Amino acid sequence: MKIVFLSGPIRGLSRQESMAWRIQADKLLKEKCETIHALRRREERETLPDPRIAVQRDKADIARSDILLVNDTFENSSMIGTSMEVLYAHKMNKLVIIFGRAHEKDYWLGYHSHVTFDTLEEACSFILDSYYD
Repeated sequence: MKIVFLSGPIRGLSRQESMAWRIQADKLLKEKCETIHALRRREERETLPDPRIAVQRDKADIARSDILLVNDTFENSSMIGTSMEVLYAHKMNKLVIIFGRAHEKDYWLGYHSHVTFDTLEEACSFILDSYYD
């Protein structure tokens, strides 16, 4: 079973906004893929005592993942952490899939991703059709 790390903005969004698409992605992929994300066990509130722990856990999760699925649908959100996850995954030869085009002119996101779709549904369909065991 492929592991898909769900990457996307958190800073500047409510927990509900940050979680909604992750919940939907899990529903779309769950039959053939396992999903993990940065807000795991932090869905409602912050539980980690230091942000460095969150970064270390994210890096470990990306390392064990097969695919990074990136939400780029929030125009006025911070993509700093997301961009770092994209770069980290790319350097580890992970497949990086973006959906949405809010930051499509960002050179770094474009360079370090492999394919972009307009919607979450299209991206998940691609994963299910092309990258499951």
